[in-house]
Amino acid sequence: KVFTDNKGFRVKENHKPKDKSNLKEIYFIGGSTTFGNGVLQKNTFSGILKRDLGQINVFNSSVIGSNLDNNLLIVQKKIEKTNLMSIFINFSIDDLSGFEIIENNKNSNVKNDIQNNSLINKLKENVVLNYINKFFRSKSVTFVWLKGLFFKPEERYYKYALSQFNDEEKILYLDRTLAKYAKKNSILKDKIIFLIIPFSQQINNENCKKDDLAEKIVKNKLRKYKLKYIGFKKIFCGDLEKNKIFLKYDYSHLSIYGHEIVANTLKQKIY
Repeated sequence: KVFTDNKGFRVKENHKPKDKSNLKEIYFIGGSTTFGNGVLQKNTFSGILKRDLGQINVFNSSVIGSNLDNNLLIVQKKIEKTNLMSIFINFSIDDLSGFEIIENNKNSNVKNDIQNNSLINKLKENVVLNYINKFFRSKSVTFVWLKGLFFKPEERYYKYALSQFNDEEKILYLDRTLAKYAKKNSILKDKIIFLIIPFSQQINNENCKKDDLAEKIVKNKLRKYKLKYIGFKKIFCGDLEKNKIFLKYDYSHLSIYGHEIVANTLKQKIY
C-alpha cells in the first residue's frame, strides 16, 4: 500500500505534516524510481531525508510512469515557491522512451528483436496469461520481479532505452524540453537540480569503465542549458556491495540499500 497527501504526494502511513510556515522546502520529482517502488516511503531517499533533515520540509512529488513533460507540469502546477530551497528531478535513461513518435519502418534492430520473439508473442496471445499479466502489472514491483525471474529483460530493456538516443527526432524533443526547464529554472533562480540515477546495466563491470551514449548526451544537454545535475554512476560503481543497490531481478528500482546511498550522497550536497 502507498499513501498520499491532499496534493497527491507520497507520504508514509500515519503522516503528520510539519508546520511549514518557516521551513525551507525540498521537492523530489520523477517516475517509479524516485517514487520508491518496492519500499515503504520512510525507506525511500526522500523519506530518509525527511527524517534526517529536521529543519527542512521534504516532499516526494513523484508519479509512477512520469516522464520529462509530466515532471515539468508538476514543477509548474504543484510546487509552492514561497519557502522553496531545491527541486530534484530524476532523469532516467528511459525518459525518451516515453516520447512516442510515428516511425516509418525506422524501428531499431533491438526493438525488432523484442517484438519478434515468438515465445513472448505466443504468451501475449493467451487469454488466461493476459489476465494474469494485467493482475501482476497492477502490482508493479511483483510484475518486474516475475518478468526478471523468467525472461531476464535487464539487458534487452537497457539496449532498447539506449537505442532511443540514436533517434534524431527524440534528441530534438529532448532539446526543446530542456529549454523549457532552463526557462523555468531561471524564474526559480537556479533551484532545479537533476539526478542521474543509473539502471542496473549501467553499473556492470564493463559499463562502469565508460559513459554510454545516453549518459554522454544527457550530460551534454544539461550543460548546454546550464542545468545542474548530480550523477550517481561512479558512486554506485565504487560501492563494494553494488549488487545490493537494486531490487532483485529489477533493472531500475532501488532497494532500501540503494535508497540509503542516494540519501547519504544528497545530505552532503544539501549541506
